[in-house]
Amino acid sequence: MSAASEPEQRGDPNFLISMVTSAAAAALAVTAVHTWHGIEARPWAFLAFFGLAAALTLASVEVYGRGSISGSGTGLLALGFALGAGPAMVAGALMGITNLVARRGRINRGVFDAAQFSLAAGGGAAVYHLFGWEHRSPFLLAGPALAAAGTYMAINVGLLSWAMSLAQGERVGAVWKERFRWMIPYYLVSGLLALALIRAYDALGLTGLLAFALPALMMMVSQRQYVSRTRRSVEDVRAANEELQATNAKLAERNEDLQALFQFAGGLAAHSHDAIALIGYAEDALSKLTGVHAEVTLGETAEGIGLVAGGKRIAGIDLDENGSFDPERWNRLRDALLPQLATALESAQLVDEVRRRHLATIAALSRSMEAKDYYTGGHTERVADVAVAIGRRLGYEGADLDAVEVGALLHDIGKIGIPEAVLHKPGPLDEDEWALMKKHPVISDYILSEVDLHPFVRQIARWSHERIDGTGYPDRLVGDDIPIPARIVLVADALDALTTDRPYRKGRSLSAALVELREHTGTQFCPTVMAALERAVLEEPELFGDPRIESDAVAA
Repeated sequence: MSAASEPEQRGDPNFLISMVTSAAAAALAVTAVHTWHGIEARPWAFLAFFGLAAALTLASVEVYGRGSISGSGTGLLALGFALGAGPAMVAGALMGITNLVARRGRINRGVFDAAQFSLAAGGGAAVYHLFGWEHRSPFLLAGPALAAAGTYMAINVGLLSWAMSLAQGERVGAVWKERFRWMIPYYLVSGLLALALIRAYDALGLTGLLAFALPALMMMVSQRQYVSRTRRSVEDVRAANEELQATNAKLAERNEDLQALFQFAGGLAAHSHDAIALIGYAEDALSKLTGVHAEVTLGETAEGIGLVAGGKRIAGIDLDENGSFDPERWNRLRDALLPQLATALESAQLVDEVRRRHLATIAALSRSMEAKDYYTGGHTERVADVAVAIGRRLGYEGADLDAVEVGALLHDIGKIGIPEAVLHKPGPLDEDEWALMKKHPVISDYILSEVDLHPFVRQIARWSHERIDGTGYPDRLVGDDIPIPARIVLVADALDALTTDRPYRKGRSLSAALVELREHTGTQFCPTVMAALERAVLEEPELFGDPRIESDAVAA
């Protein structure tokens, strides 16, 4: 195993390289004389076994993502078994240089490989000769051969694991367990193969060595070719898989964008009746989509990203493009979002315009009744304003709140069927006159029955004179049987009636009127509606005629 076959790491453990190189140089120097005599005595054996080790190195099999494995250790051990530790160290150093040249690795790693190969080969040979010199039986030499292989593995793999742990910032044991533990059987077998090689060489010379080594060498070459092709196939599959993952990620991204567009369009449709609500929804939705604060401003001169409908700029969007802003997603979505929002705003403005004209028409109709009942001038508009304020605090919005306003404007339209003598009577009504007056809610309901209106409108027209205790008219409904919109208008109508001048009395102050209403809460008026009225007086005092309402106008 060699460092030059490993991918380039994040750092170079130069101290370890220097230490190992120094140790190898010292060992070579100490054994120089022995080495020279050993090589001089059997030069052809040295060349044969070194050539085998070099061939096995060049035929090494790359293990995908795990470096490479070769049989060079077998050749170096065989050389050490035959010639001794010194020649084995020289061969190991030359093997490191051969590996560096063949793989065109980095110089410092080539030096490290030469040093660790030298120490591993010398250590393995020394162990073999320490325990096996007096044994002549191959069976008795198997033990020293296995011990030599273990020593070779411990030095070779140990130094590689140490160097990689320094470069990767991992523990030595973790590196060994992940990358080298699986190679233990191969290292041990290499000792037995080395023993077989020297026995073949001793018996038959170079012919025996080649006869024994060539099949193994050819097998490694074929494995190298197979693994190389497999690696290319794996890389192709990996590239295709990465491309597929990238495509899937884009599809998921597009699907998320499509869902966001559908949700945005659905939200626009749900708020299309009210420009203010639509703007609020759009700002919230755009803030979630872009990750930054979004603000929509109406008007042709509004700054920011223009919203254009019908060829005219109608609004602008201002995005706070800070660090959390996602420009890529915004660029993907803006061409679909902006036209939708512009169209929705234009439609909402048209709806608002139609609504204003509709309310103006209804107000004109209610004023035509007031022209008959002249002392109630402006009464319906005031009742409508207060009813809307109460309804808003009770959670009504959009079309429902609009219906409360329309119902308030039309709640007394049935008085058009009441004789003027009754309407204009300066004093209290007698029993017969009250009987006539109590018919006007039914007349209102009849007038509106053929008109396509929100259900709240007719509920208000018919039942805005019903009382919580069931003593109201025309149907004597009790408690929760009275629709809340009708209860709202009852309170708003009573407040305006109490604070407005009548032919037979002066109007009361707001404070006095609220006291009167509170006294009848739970019998005539709904407590929930009264609580909403109290909040409206506190929060919108200008709606009730004077922004400086006395502090005692609302109960603490």
